[in-house]
Amino acid sequence: MDHLDPRGQELFAHYRAISAKLRKRFMKKPNVKEASEDYGKLANRLKNEDNPHYSSMCFQAMAKCDRLMGDSSGEAEAWANAGRQFFTAEELLFSAQHASYRESLDAGVHCFIMAIDHFERLHEASRFFQRAIDLQVNKPECQLRTLERLASCKLRLRAYDGALNVYTRIFSETKGKEGPYLVLRKRCEVCILLLLLMLQIPERHYKTEHSMIIESYSKSILDMEYKETDHSLNRYILLQSLINASRRRDYKEIEAVRASLWSHLDEEQQHLMHLLMEVHCPYRRPLL
Repeated sequence: MDHLDPRGQELFAHYRAISAKLRKRFMKKPNVKEASEDYGKLANRLKNEDNPHYSSMCFQAMAKCDRLMGDSSGEAEAWANAGRQFFTAEELLFSAQHASYRESLDAGVHCFIMAIDHFERLHEASRFFQRAIDLQVNKPECQLRTLERLASCKLRLRAYDGALNVYTRIFSETKGKEGPYLVLRKRCEVCILLLLLMLQIPERHYKTEHSMIIESYSKSILDMEYKETDHSLNRYILLQSLINASRRRDYKEIEAVRASLWSHLDEEQQHLMHLLMEVHCPYRRPLL
């Protein structure tokens, strides 16, 4: 603490005094409710004093206290407040053209993920994820992860055109990359395909990437060098069948393909497949 100025020492002492209320003492339970309230007061005080970085840390501590009390709504609000303050701290560095290692940005994204998990703060999280993407121009790997989260938000908000645009951007920006980027690109490819079929977008309105994806599923297995696993090969054949069945509006065939394809899809892709079924087979029997 010697390197802190008197103001910093006073704030640090205040934070430690609040934390002390959470320690277990003989014959006395920790006063979690009082600690949560005090963390909140200190966080708002620091926020009003334009000290967003330390304000965000206090909001994080408040969120953890609210979790201990089982207050999911209060916890979500505290995580969202922490996320806002981390983003403010990062934007202050960005606007002042100071060097930044993006710790505040990454922490802000994490806080909004926590807020989504505990309370559906999807609209606000979507806005902040977009801000994070704009600030992550020099960190492509982090930017791609945030783009994935934004796409998930769009799906949960039923903003399907927006989700399609985000998945298309990821697909474009991972072109020619290997390793985990290739896995991500393949995943987005399937999501794009399902969205195109579900939204029933006319081919004349396809973006270049969309035409490329549909064209890639028009080849015969005998005419291509397929170097992936049997699982991926089976998925390719099933998706090819799904495209053809959707074009013919063959409801029975779409239903049959769905049954075989389901185990090859992740949770979000299964959700898209379910939506596609509602569009193409509105009068089918409910899924068991």
